[in-house]
Amino acid sequence: MPRALLLLALAGLVLLPFQAPSHITYLVALIGTTTVIVAGLAIVVGLAGQISIAQAGFAAIGAYGSAQLANWYGLPYWLGLPAAALVAALVGYLFGLLSLRVADHYLALTSMAFCAILQLLLVHLEDWTGGAVGLAVPPATLGGFTLDKPVQLYAFIMPCAVFATWLLNSLRHAKLGRAFAALRMSEVGAAAVGIPVLHHKALAFALSAFLGAWGGGLFALQTTYLDPAQFGILESVRLIAIAVIGGLLNPLGPAIGATIFVLLPEMMGGFGRYMTLVFSLALLACLVLAPAGLGGVVHRLWKRA
Repeated sequence: MPRALLLLALAGLVLLPFQAPSHITYLVALIGTTTVIVAGLAIVVGLAGQISIAQAGFAAIGAYGSAQLANWYGLPYWLGLPAAALVAALVGYLFGLLSLRVADHYLALTSMAFCAILQLLLVHLEDWTGGAVGLAVPPATLGGFTLDKPVQLYAFIMPCAVFATWLLNSLRHAKLGRAFAALRMSEVGAAAVGIPVLHHKALAFALSAFLGAWGGGLFALQTTYLDPAQFGILESVRLIAIAVIGGLLNPLGPAIGATIFVLLPEMMGGFGRYMTLVFSLALLACLVLAPAGLGGVVHRLWKRA
């Protein structure tokens, strides 16, 4: 039965761009982009138990890096995006090495400082990033075709979102995921059974940064214009809220949280100015009533059914 539902969901994703209006296709693709970014956050915060408020910074590396590789060197996105994501993964690994010296709220402050410094660099390095004015993103090309329509971007983004969800589910049962779980429960206990704590903490940050940068590059393709304000500390906090609402330890959590975050403003219409209040109340409700997130609620309902 779960496999049948999974096949139905995948079939629905395949058929959606042929039946839905272009705006709906764009929104679903935006859900996919957010899912990829938040999936990286679920690895480092959910699986490994490390506090990170730097995910928006990693997304900025992917967005600006892939865009400028295309602008300066004419590098196609299918090469520029992986290159930017690998650079972000290296930065994430080096940042994870700092976790040996700091932990808990000190690690959160350090990651917050990293995100703030990166945003300042985006503003002041005008020759490289366009500064506060922003940066135009060239459309991606594939085989001589320009990917600038919602349906084309949808076909490029959704497989990435499905892969990120599959990766989260696979990590839960893999040896690496069990090592992350040991770190989350007790670093001393993990070291006692022979797990190299520092390496695995840095690896968790590297995987998180890779997915965050990959999602940032996809976000750049959708928005076609980058603004440093899109990659600040508040955006990192909002990504954490999306992960918590969806469920940090559930492989479908990023997709569920991203769906609520993207569709809720559309549903509120003229009351969109109260979006921050509504989203904050939803976060508080999840923390009190559903600590495992909405993904955990769906899982419990499925088991009862």
